[in-house]
Amino acid sequence: MKYAFYFLSIVVLSACSGNKEEKAIADIKALESNNSFAKSDTLINSYVKFADAFPSHKLAPLFLFKAAQTSVQAHSDVKGARLYERMANEYQNDSLAPEALIRGGICYAAASDPANAKRLYDLFIAKFPNHPRIGEVKKWSEYSGMTEEEMLKKFEQNILSKQDTTKTL
Repeated sequence: MKYAFYFLSIVVLSACSGNKEEKAIADIKALESNNSFAKSDTLINSYVKFADAFPSHKLAPLFLFKAAQTSVQAHSDVKGARLYERMANEYQNDSLAPEALIRGGICYAAASDPANAKRLYDLFIAKFPNHPRIGEVKKWSEYSGMTEEEMLKKFEQNILSKQDTTKTL
């Protein structure tokens, strides 16, 4: 009898948690389909709460990514950058992790935080050295934090060195 009660309790708890996940997903879908909530803190918070409550659910990384994306669309680059970074750190093996690091770096750059932008670019370079976007991210990392004058000087040096190489060939 004791084991039957224990088994029944597990089944009931499992069913309840499944219902909570399904309800949370349904609530998020309803918010997503309502244009007035498309860029709202309500939607962002719903995504984050889902990831907090169900971190091992297959939608958790996507919802964190969407929370970051929605934050940026709502003109909150720093919040978006932090959410992209969180997603990439917590779900390193997810297919969205490389893009999250790139976008996080871009958000930090847009928020005039070149040190954090460079940090995320460098993290991307270290974690994904064979990624198709590695070349452009290396350039962003190289130029991150430079003044316009420093960038122009470096750009001119690169052009001159390419011209020198072409002349010697």
